[in-house]
Amino acid sequence: MSDQREIKVNFHASNGSKQDKRADEPTALQEHPPTEPAVVAQPAGEPQPGGAPEQQPPSMEEAVAEAALNRDRWLRAVADLENYKKRVAQERSKLLKYRNEDLLKDLLAIVDNMDRALAHCTEDTRGDSLAEGVCMVAEMFRNVLERYGVTEIKALGQPFDPYVHEALAKIPDASRPPNQVIEVLEKGYLYHDRLLRAAKVVVSTEPTEV
Repeated sequence: MSDQREIKVNFHASNGSKQDKRADEPTALQEHPPTEPAVVAQPAGEPQPGGAPEQQPPSMEEAVAEAALNRDRWLRAVADLENYKKRVAQERSKLLKYRNEDLLKDLLAIVDNMDRALAHCTEDTRGDSLAEGVCMVAEMFRNVLERYGVTEIKALGQPFDPYVHEALAKIPDASRPPNQVIEVLEKGYLYHDRLLRAAKVVVSTEPTEV
């Protein structure tokens, strides 16, 4: 019994010595190097805080010259805008004025056919109801064309005008001056002040001596 107590005492003594030894050992702490503050780079050309400004304010002469240049640019921009407005207004007015040109040009073929039909009517058929109806329809077409600004070009007996006449033939005629319209093969028309269709004509020339 005495031996067992001695062994337990020795065991507790040895454990206590180990715990004291661990308590006496210092705990190692991990050291970190001190951090340095971040440096923000200044953009090139900008003055440092607290420093003197690099650029000097413009002088009075430079300010006056710059103001005059800006005023000249403004006047030019205003003039360009006004010219643009006028050009757009003219184009719009022109477009509205001649908007029916293609339609009226197609109607001329109908009027021509009616005139040819009436030209082939004899004196006996002039009083026919069919001939009178064709004449009335042709007159209605002419009134419609005139209402929309279409007018007939006077060609017969007039001097030849290359702007409104188209010469299809030339016939020597001593009784007439040269370059005079002696026959109209197809009537010409104006649409307001624009040529809708040139008149196809025959022009006289001087007779050649044999």
